[in-house]
Amino acid sequence: MSRKVAHNALWNVGGQLVSLGVGLVALPILLHALGAARLGVFTLALGLIGFSGLFDLGLSRALTQTVSSSLGMGRSRAQMAALVWRVIGLLAGFGVFWLVALWWAAPFLVDRLFSLSGEMARETIFGLRALALSIPFALAATGAMGTLEGLQQFRLLSLWRMPMSVLQFGLPVLVALIRPDVGWVIAALAVTRVVWMLLWLTQLHRLLPREPGVTSSRADLRHALHFGGWLSVSNLIGPLMVYADRFYLASLFPPAMVAYYTVPFDTSFRATSLPQTAMNALFPALAETQARSDDSARLLALAMRAVVVLVLPAVLVVAVFAHPLLALWLNVHFAGPAAPVLQLLLIGIFLNSAAHLPYALLQAHGRSDLTAKLHLLELPVFAALLVAGVHWFGITGAALAWTLRVALDTALLYFTAWWLHRPQRAVLARGAGLLCLATTILLFAIYVLHGIVQIALVCLVVIYSAATFLRVLLVVFRKSGTG
Repeated sequence: MSRKVAHNALWNVGGQLVSLGVGLVALPILLHALGAARLGVFTLALGLIGFSGLFDLGLSRALTQTVSSSLGMGRSRAQMAALVWRVIGLLAGFGVFWLVALWWAAPFLVDRLFSLSGEMARETIFGLRALALSIPFALAATGAMGTLEGLQQFRLLSLWRMPMSVLQFGLPVLVALIRPDVGWVIAALAVTRVVWMLLWLTQLHRLLPREPGVTSSRADLRHALHFGGWLSVSNLIGPLMVYADRFYLASLFPPAMVAYYTVPFDTSFRATSLPQTAMNALFPALAETQARSDDSARLLALAMRAVVVLVLPAVLVVAVFAHPLLALWLNVHFAGPAAPVLQLLLIGIFLNSAAHLPYALLQAHGRSDLTAKLHLLELPVFAALLVAGVHWFGITGAALAWTLRVALDTALLYFTAWWLHRPQRAVLARGAGLLCLATTILLFAIYVLHGIVQIALVCLVVIYSAATFLRVLLVVFRKSGTG
């Protein structure tokens, strides 16, 4: 099982690296073609796409959990297929509702939330409405992708995700170079969502065709709706806490200034989303092994070490050299205000990467209600931190508020998982200790150390992490008789 998860995680990471590389190439071109203000609007549109977890009401993740559990219990694939295609139909129906809502709300969002006027407002309304038209297609695609993850078809997903990432950024770039109108650029992004749907439904129909006369179990449908219902609470509040800061900033500052926050956030989030991508491979494996505590604990232990040694070096290098890297990638004028924002966000993103482990464990055991309740608890705290941080420190204060909220979320998730899952308590405690040590190193390297000592620490962490990761891989691939 460990070997199978490792293979799936590596395929996921490979696909994410291609997507990251394409994004790194595309953003400077879009900045040159559109300017900072229109690029800020484009990144806000990317933020709306990030709310896809809200739009699908948690059903795509519910499909992953249900399909994985069914495979572990040897359930009928015909009944599984009937459930999957029924839920995908529900997702498309939900998409029509969200289409109407966003189409109607677009002028209000542009006028009241984004505070845009004139030509920029007209372009943004057009782009948002084009994005609204793509929502039913995007939701059907997320249902298909969730099912393919439940079937553990990560190699297939990654092989197709690579060219689709080129299309996702390449088409908007092409449109921006021909016509620097942010509305048409967002519309090009919307077109790629339709292509995603056609691709994933075709692949799903090949692997899990619906058999005539077979209907889904009511119990399975109720489980999926219950799981998805609670998960939709997390999917509302989670993206809200991830993306609300940029919309709050957009209501107070001009788009060009918001870009100093959104561009570092989006880039660093993509650059350090590899652990979350790997967790997409771990989640169905945890769901499949929920009745085998030893296998589950072994998977968690390997994953915790892998997350720290994968993410810490990348975060550390980018945070320490934030200003020169931003200046080289974009320009010196952009790097000045964006570098302190990037450093703060990277601390939060590192903590968020580790938080995916207890989050996946809780949801693999069907406890989406607990993760939702934790998010409900965190929301008012984050709102207060965000308002206070922006009032005192501007866009840097928004980054500080986001990172403090993530630290709280990580602590609550580890404690809840430790409290509920006795067989995994020792593993979770060791993981929390390792995370505290790594975070202390990160803070010292960014804010305390300077000069040669700072660089020496970065080199030491990179070398040690690389050696540790190689040892983890050797442990995984030397084991015999595993999945």
